[in-house]
Amino acid sequence: MLVEFYSSLAEIYHAIKNHELSDSFFEKSLKIDPENSIILNNYAYYLSLRKKELKKAKAMSLKANNIEKNNGTYQDTYAWILYQNNEYKEAKEWIIKALNNGAENSPVVIEHYGDILYELGDISEAVIQWEKAKKIGSESKKLNDKIERNKLYE
Repeated sequence: MLVEFYSSLAEIYHAIKNHELSDSFFEKSLKIDPENSIILNNYAYYLSLRKKELKKAKAMSLKANNIEKNNGTYQDTYAWILYQNNEYKEAKEWIIKALNNGAENSPVVIEHYGDILYELGDISEAVIQWEKAKKIGSESKKLNDKIERNKLYE
C-alpha cells in the first residue's frame, strides 16, 4: 500500500507541477517496488516531457517495456524519450510498435508520430497524423499551429 500511496502523491505533485516532490515520491515508490512497470513508465514519461534526466528516463522506460511487452503506452513513452534524444529513426520504430499494440486511437500517440515524421523530413505525412490526432480529440494546445503552419512548434 505504501507504493500506491507514494505513487499517488507523485502523480498529484506532477499535476500541480511540483516536480521536485513528484520525482521524490516516484523514487520512494521505486525503492520499494523497482519492478513496477506503471511507475517506471509514468516517471520516465514525465521526465521526458521536461527533457530532464533523459538517460535515466530511457533506462526506466526500457525496463518497463521489458517487464510488460507489447504495451502501446509504454512503447510510446520509449519512442518519445528517443525523440527527445534526437534518435528519430529509432523513435519511429517504437511509435509504430505502439500504434500496432493498442495505441492507434490515442491522440497523444498519433501526434507524437506526426512530430517524429516531421523531424524525419516527411512533412506531408506528419500533417496527416496531426490532423488525425485533432480529429479524434487531441487536447494539445500546439496542434492547430502545427497543422496551420505545417511546422513543428515546441
